[in-house]
Amino acid sequence: MVLYHASVTLVPEMYPLVSMGQTGVTFFFLLSGFVLAWSMNPQTTKQQFYWRRFARIWPLHALTALAAVVLVFATQGDQSVPQLLASLLLVQGWLGDQQWVYAYNGVSWSLSCEAFFYAVFPFLAVRLARLEPGNLFRVSATVFVVAVSFISVLLALVPGFDWGALFYTFPAFRIAEFIVGVCLAIAMRKGWKPRFGIGVGAAAAIGSFFILEVVDGIAPWHTAGQLAGALCIPGFALLIAAYADRDRCGGRPTFASSPAIVKLGEWSFALYLVHELVLRTALELGPESLAQRAAFAAVGIAISIPLAGAAYTFFERPIEARLRNGSSRGGPVADTRRPEETPIFTEPQAEPATSGASARG
Repeated sequence: MVLYHASVTLVPEMYPLVSMGQTGVTFFFLLSGFVLAWSMNPQTTKQQFYWRRFARIWPLHALTALAAVVLVFATQGDQSVPQLLASLLLVQGWLGDQQWVYAYNGVSWSLSCEAFFYAVFPFLAVRLARLEPGNLFRVSATVFVVAVSFISVLLALVPGFDWGALFYTFPAFRIAEFIVGVCLAIAMRKGWKPRFGIGVGAAAAIGSFFILEVVDGIAPWHTAGQLAGALCIPGFALLIAAYADRDRCGGRPTFASSPAIVKLGEWSFALYLVHELVLRTALELGPESLAQRAAFAAVGIAISIPLAGAAYTFFERPIEARLRNGSSRGGPVADTRRPEETPIFTEPQAEPATSGASARG
């Protein structure tokens, strides 16, 4: 994803090599649904859930939006206060106009989708938790087929319209990936176990890119972007299932479980929000030749990583903890019961019964 944005911002010559990076959003939305459903707790109220999701994403979003305001003013950009308000309220993804969707810190459009996912999750999870694994996979298959068919039909009927760009950022369309992630996690909580390992999961994910090459040869890329993301759903879901099962069963450590990768995972949200701002700043410094632009991109990425680490350590993590701890004296309890045996969300209680820290998602 970082390399993809580097190509869009500074080095368009490498775009053909990293264009599939935009499908990283599909993986992120799938993983988001999976993690929320995997860690859901029957003793968490809807009120607690919403507050914790706010504490998780909004403070760092607001901080990077402020940095984007400084950058816009410094570069004499023409973005407006209403556009900033739409971004801060996380409604920009619904607006359709790319000038609004990508205003200020452009990557924050995905948080507009996440905010929608969070809003519906308590109601969605309660209903999906009533289903057995077989029916959950039927729901996932249906959602996948509908998403692919919908964008394919639009692409065929009106090929001149940029459907891919419109639906790439539209929360009501992107919820398909989130639903598949939720179904997968609930199925695994109910005892479903993948009969394949990480190698097969990785092969399925990589195989998705070969499918995308076929799609890319059939339709102009700018109209097939969201179709590409939808086509990656099965492969990415298999990869997530394989890794989750490995962690659950205590399999031997993998590259993804190494301390450095785990640390980068902790920093990933901050890296996502800061890297494009750094790259845009590098662009404003005026590199012209390919060598200069490539060098500026490399330096920008190198700066973004420790900057993300600092943002996570000194702002994201302590602010989230302070907001969560200040909202109530209690926290979630480890969920040892099957999700179909207990309600996923309860009504608010005057006195939370336990204390602890919640799983991050």
